[in-house]
Amino acid sequence: MHTAAQIRAEAHASALRVLRSLELPPGTALAATGSFARNEMTPYSDIDVILIYPEGHEPDPALVEQLWYPVWDAKYRLDYALRTPQECGAIAAEDASAGFAQLDLAFVAGRKVLVDEARAQLLAAWRRQLQRGFDDFLDTAITRWKRSGAVAAMTNPDLKNGRGGLRDIQLLRAMALGNLCDFPDLDGEQRLLLDARTLLHVTARRHRDILDPEFAADVAADLGFESRYALTAALVSAAATVNKAVERGLATARGVLGRNASATGRGVLGRNASATGRGRRRPLDVDVVAEAGSIFLSRNPNVKDPWLLTRVAAAAARTGYIIGETTWRQLQDLPELPPRWPRAAVDDFFAILSSPRCTPRVIQDLDRYGLWERLVPEWGHVRGLLPRERSHVNAVDHHLIATVTRCAQVRTSVARPDLLLLAALYHDIGKGYGRPHAQVGAEMITRQAARMRLSVADRSRAQTLVAEHTTLARLAATMDPASDAARDTLLAAAHYDQLTISLLAVLAEADAQSTGPGVWTLRVEQAQKLIVARALEALKPRVLSRPAMHVPLSSEGVALKVDWEDQEVSVSWCGTSQGELKRIFALLSALGWTIVRANIVREEDGAYKAEFFIRTVQQTLKEAAQEIRFIQSYNSRTYTELPAIAGEVTTAAFDVGGILVIRTVERIGALGHLVEALPDFVWLRHEILGATMIVNVYLAGQVSRATVVGNVTRALARD
Repeated sequence: MHTAAQIRAEAHASALRVLRSLELPPGTALAATGSFARNEMTPYSDIDVILIYPEGHEPDPALVEQLWYPVWDAKYRLDYALRTPQECGAIAAEDASAGFAQLDLAFVAGRKVLVDEARAQLLAAWRRQLQRGFDDFLDTAITRWKRSGAVAAMTNPDLKNGRGGLRDIQLLRAMALGNLCDFPDLDGEQRLLLDARTLLHVTARRHRDILDPEFAADVAADLGFESRYALTAALVSAAATVNKAVERGLATARGVLGRNASATGRGVLGRNASATGRGRRRPLDVDVVAEAGSIFLSRNPNVKDPWLLTRVAAAAARTGYIIGETTWRQLQDLPELPPRWPRAAVDDFFAILSSPRCTPRVIQDLDRYGLWERLVPEWGHVRGLLPRERSHVNAVDHHLIATVTRCAQVRTSVARPDLLLLAALYHDIGKGYGRPHAQVGAEMITRQAARMRLSVADRSRAQTLVAEHTTLARLAATMDPASDAARDTLLAAAHYDQLTISLLAVLAEADAQSTGPGVWTLRVEQAQKLIVARALEALKPRVLSRPAMHVPLSSEGVALKVDWEDQEVSVSWCGTSQGELKRIFALLSALGWTIVRANIVREEDGAYKAEFFIRTVQQTLKEAAQEIRFIQSYNSRTYTELPAIAGEVTTAAFDVGGILVIRTVERIGALGHLVEALPDFVWLRHEILGATMIVNVYLAGQVSRATVVGNVTRALARD
């Protein structure tokens, strides 16, 4: 058996022999790109080449077409292009992504001077275009990460395109060639990822980048690992190292681009730069600003406010921006957190947990700088703790983060995403204490829920979720899922609570999928779903009713009140029609205020009343607590249009009692767009739970449910 390196060397040599046997048109050169150029070919790789010719001497297309027959006869998949050196540079100048694909240009045959000229043109154009189009270039990478997932978090990792995979090493090299960062030493990580991918091709007998469990065992054995789990652990470690290097590289690149913008006096950063060349500072929260894709504190922040920590971390999770190094140093000097959390801090904590893309990085960064334990005091015990169960492929802390991330992916499809995310974070945190970990974790989450001032009922649910998080798996493995005994055991464990059962089902799936390959199987899934379905069938669902409201109003139609203890503003409003709500939503959005809870009802005379509970963003509470100014702004009619919102994951469906339930990602202005898309309604309940906006609406009269759902979805999930 040849080693992976030998397999690649032989594949490259074989392809090189075929290509060098070609009779190139006179005066031309053949250059390689892609894996062939990088000496990373496998027997199942494509061949990517460029036939380069001098300006004004394009070869006969018919001759070029005939040129490739020996390559096709050798059973290679060929992708070729015909270009001048100037065209190679022009393509990179037009599009950073296109330039990225050519950066590995390597000489194969013919006039080498043409390849050298093409490479020089390409690199010069690439460096210019990368600075101009850095945001678009990064957006392409982000899209790839969303599509392929993270190598460290996936049970079927995409070794090439996943976050922390081979493509990210190429991304770092591309930024280094663009003089935006240094290229770190990742030889060991690259070798492991490349070797695994090479042997995957050989084992699967085809071009393949996703390491499925069916191939992982053979690949692990060929690489000298004792099991596929050991290979997975090594790949996770390598991918995590690559990912950290990418984050450092991106942070360095943003800093370089920011300095270039200041030095030249023009906007190198495109949409992130101001007309003066300095990065435009955009407020994200009180004392938190963004500049050039990084997060910093404002010029005069209140460094005695311990909750500045949660605001910064939540901003990083919401935006995907990197927290600047100076910001980290400032955060470490903040006072310790008080034992009771204000509502705003609770909202921020759940925002940290709610981003499938950013949550792992934010938590890991907080932990690396010694700040995560301020929020989760029990974390230190499970950091790097290896579980006893052989089914687990990751340390306990990584498993918890992975479970939270999976729960974040479905946060818009559950009734209480906040309780789900908290339980996911704590479900295995009780391991390593010499007692049943579910029992220890239940005690810990109860203390955390108390710090966060959750209601007694919610504390009880959170405690039950952790205490019983293994119950479904145990029932599916040991009992007939169709039996009354399995159903009744689950009902008793969940204290006959419909919500708890629903959340347990989601947590059990996320836990199993985050454990390791082969844990969440089709049989397990079907068994658990049957037990849950029968338990829910035995319970009567709760029907929401019209909210009870006390709306003290001024003669102006709006009023504002401040709760200094909870750090919250409440706004009361009334109007003669549903359409008039747009004006109050426009004002609240213009102020940058987040609506954390709201109730709207229609009275018998057709008039509407509403109450909004507000978290002020970009303002201190003292700045916001000016009722006269607020009323004047409303009556001025300056603000009448809703801001545009980004499309986000949204679910809308009619529930028990004909109530429309909408779940979507929290955004300023989203509730206004939703109300505008709704037909006449009798009442509406809105709340933010776990950084997820949940709205229940009771509509008036007969409506087309399909039309309503379509209108709502288009309003909130549009492109």
